[in-house]
Amino acid sequence: MEVIVFTECPTKDYYRALRRVKGNVEFRDSRFFYLCFLFIYSRFGSLRILAHDFLGKPLNVKKVKFSTLFNSFFSYFQLLFTKKKVVVLFAPYSWMGVYLWLLKQFKKDLVYMTSWPFWNGRDYVFKPNKIKLFFWERFLKNVKAVTISDTARKGLLKYTRQVVQIPHAVDLEVFKPCKKLEKFTVLFTGRLVREKGIKDILEIAKELPEIDFRFAGSGAMESELKDCTLPNVKFLGHINDRDELAKVFGESSVFVLNSYKIKGWEELYGIVLLESLACGTAVISTDCVGPKEIVGKDYGFLVGQRDKEALKERIIWCSKNQDKMFAMGRKGREFVEGKYDVSRLSEEWSDVLNTQTL
Repeated sequence: MEVIVFTECPTKDYYRALRRVKGNVEFRDSRFFYLCFLFIYSRFGSLRILAHDFLGKPLNVKKVKFSTLFNSFFSYFQLLFTKKKVVVLFAPYSWMGVYLWLLKQFKKDLVYMTSWPFWNGRDYVFKPNKIKLFFWERFLKNVKAVTISDTARKGLLKYTRQVVQIPHAVDLEVFKPCKKLEKFTVLFTGRLVREKGIKDILEIAKELPEIDFRFAGSGAMESELKDCTLPNVKFLGHINDRDELAKVFGESSVFVLNSYKIKGWEELYGIVLLESLACGTAVISTDCVGPKEIVGKDYGFLVGQRDKEALKERIIWCSKNQDKMFAMGRKGREFVEGKYDVSRLSEEWSDVLNTQTL
């Protein structure tokens, strides 16, 4: 089986199960204009100097190959006529709806993949208008769809009955329990940006000097963590190696995801929660739409968004009940084994791609 995944969100972790499908699965980045910018910016020093002067810091961008740029542009035409299976992932309600509607006329077995949970016309990334809604509604009508969350699945039922949920997957051979650190340790890993609630976690660390806090990741708040002088705070940097990341999860006593909703963004899932649970580490998360589907009382806690005191109280409780936390971690591992194993979810993707109708 040959598959092309055309996506505006090329994060590899989102497609772990899809990448395991037997056959040739090829990923194409749809962000042609963005790739053009990266291609030009990375090759002309004068542009980098201007950007540095304007922003006050250099932009950290990867070099884009011409072949990547060409494939992005060419894909818009190739997908109309290819005999390969096609999976598309785009957030509503952008102008891409026009192209997706056109593509659907040529590819009747097209699969739409989405993590977007809000299909009420009020919550959106791209502001809809009548023209956008016209094409998006016609594209979505009876389309074969795979959603990451059950909330997204229920929302799409207003457009199509051909919708199934296949959540993000975890490689249980990589993310597995290991020996805990002797001292109680709180972990955060992910994008280091304000909407992840990093500032509140740092303030809690200052108020609880007897508890160790570890941060891993990269982002706008990276320098703040590097410059942090609190003796109980350690910045691990960005961890690319999955085995090393799994070890960091497994060693920690509890994982904290303190995200809060801002305009245009909410924590729609939370793969890091699943990775932590797979490593036998219980979790504390805010009640964003994604984590609410993942976190159960047997292996974690939910707190309100922007509620620093509630988060602090949970961390204190966890530190005083480490035996219970260890038991919750075991249950968390069992939960992930039963629902999020990459091998099983890969088979579910194969079934979707090989079926004309769901």
